[in-house]
Amino acid sequence: MSTKGTHIPDWLNVPFAGITPAPSQEKGQDLFPTGNWRAIRPVYRDKLPPCNNACGTNEKIQGYLDLVKRGKYLDAYALIKEDMPFPSVTGRVCYHPCEQACNRGQYDEAISIRAVERFLGDLGQALARDVVKAGTPNGKKVAVVGSGPAGHSAAYQLARLGYKVTILEKSPKAGGLNRGGIPDWVLPQNILDREIERLVELGITIKTNTEVGKDVSWDSLKKDYDAVVLAVGLTEPNSARAEGENKAGVIFGLPFLRDIGMGTSKVKLGARVAVIGGGNTAIDCAREALRQGAVEVTMITVEGGPKEMPAVPEDLHDMLEEGVELLHGRAMTAVLGEGKIEALELRPARFAGAINASPINIDRESKAERFPVDNVIIAVGQHASLAWLPAEFKNERGTIKMDKFGRLGDTNFFAAGDIAQVGSGQPLMVVNAVGDGKRVAFNLDKVLRGEALQPRSIPIDVIVDLNRMNMTYFPTFPRVKQAMLPSASRRKTQQEVILAYTEEQAVEEASRCFSCGTCNACDNCYLVCPEPCIVRSTRSNGLYKILVDYCKGCRVCIEECPTGCLEGVPELDFDTGVVRMDTAFAISQGLHGRQAEELRNLPDRVPKSI
Repeated sequence: MSTKGTHIPDWLNVPFAGITPAPSQEKGQDLFPTGNWRAIRPVYRDKLPPCNNACGTNEKIQGYLDLVKRGKYLDAYALIKEDMPFPSVTGRVCYHPCEQACNRGQYDEAISIRAVERFLGDLGQALARDVVKAGTPNGKKVAVVGSGPAGHSAAYQLARLGYKVTILEKSPKAGGLNRGGIPDWVLPQNILDREIERLVELGITIKTNTEVGKDVSWDSLKKDYDAVVLAVGLTEPNSARAEGENKAGVIFGLPFLRDIGMGTSKVKLGARVAVIGGGNTAIDCAREALRQGAVEVTMITVEGGPKEMPAVPEDLHDMLEEGVELLHGRAMTAVLGEGKIEALELRPARFAGAINASPINIDRESKAERFPVDNVIIAVGQHASLAWLPAEFKNERGTIKMDKFGRLGDTNFFAAGDIAQVGSGQPLMVVNAVGDGKRVAFNLDKVLRGEALQPRSIPIDVIVDLNRMNMTYFPTFPRVKQAMLPSASRRKTQQEVILAYTEEQAVEEASRCFSCGTCNACDNCYLVCPEPCIVRSTRSNGLYKILVDYCKGCRVCIEECPTGCLEGVPELDFDTGVVRMDTAFAISQGLHGRQAEELRNLPDRVPKSI
């Protein structure tokens, strides 16, 4: 047998070409390891689950679902809080793109991730003290203008980095869109209040009734703070460009919801209400109109049908269950009545280009339709109020001019949230605003520390093909449905209409997770290996080590891996950037990076007990 290329330890360096004593069988195995036969080496590559990738703030969803199914609720809550400052809020209001991306949806039904997130968020609300602590003070001060989702998120992450943060909010109550744009029956005020208390507990100062351009000048922001985050949102409602919009009885959507959320509403609706618009704000307005006394509510949209509407489908479904009517393919061209609204003038219309894009083509040759109403609520989008912003930082769309990192020129001013995302093609949703606030906070920190801003360059392998996993290990299980109040009682209540998971339901739903591309400690590789090649100290995610001296490359572990995190790499290609299983702990996915040191302490040889 040739020993070419084999390193012989000094303690085995004995003559063996016909010279005695020959090596023992035990030492001979060390001298000629079976791993020398291998052509394919098992490699662990921690891939990115599609839910993590689709999340607007890149929550480690697979990680906290795995912890929930193991009953480690506090650990799961701590993990989600790394990226999401208020899971009790997004667990109620998020449009859950993670669920749309969930691989389980190709198999039976997507996992109800939002419901599990709400379970964790409500757990955190019940804690006397939060798990998150402010960072060591670094002596720098940052102002955050606006206390909506983006401002809340930026302030939260900056406080964790050690900054002294002050939020400036022009409204009498903090919360921004979360308070003034989302009804109580979706997001109760006390839930939002508790999350804002958590900010204060982190050392963040919140100044309400403080408007930039009126109470605070641009120059004073530059003078008093080391950096500023502008998270002012889109606060002004768009016009429908119809004649007579100034008549009594005409209401605009966002102010309608905001006044109710702030407790300042004096609106008394008539029996017949029309809502103009097909988005999420329009749906909230229609459902709120029922709760404010309307008897008949009709949503009038330019879109040709429900599938073309930009609203979240399940919210549309719930609205229709509550009795709101839909009228498609119409545009309001005039508000009719003597001083007060009596009816709407409607004409056939459609979008000229892509759905929900301007302009709207209105068929003015057709006979106008008279639609009797007592009130109309116009909810066709919002725009920014930026009269206070220096002209050099405004773009042609009427929003803030900034670079791809959210920075305004070479200043220490940054923009985040809807004001930064409008026109970018990104959906203007709470979770996207939270993610934008988080990213801007980290970019701001780099600038103040003198580091260059660079786009993420780490290659991402998002596992979206079920053929890359072993689906024989996953039986079909139906999704655990969230209970709702009956539709008849929902029409008049301000109580939450969607109910929370119980602990048992949260665990059951989290247990449906495939853990796509990420080790979930199923123990398959450990059990099916025909040789003593895989060792672990405890059964824990990613805490498995391949003893390559003994691995023959039979591929059994690779084929039997349910999650697709194991793959085979030709032995001759092994030194071309492949990461070995014993050091393959990713810096962003799952929890594995935290276990790397523990793994290094595992023995490199098979324990005698094996």
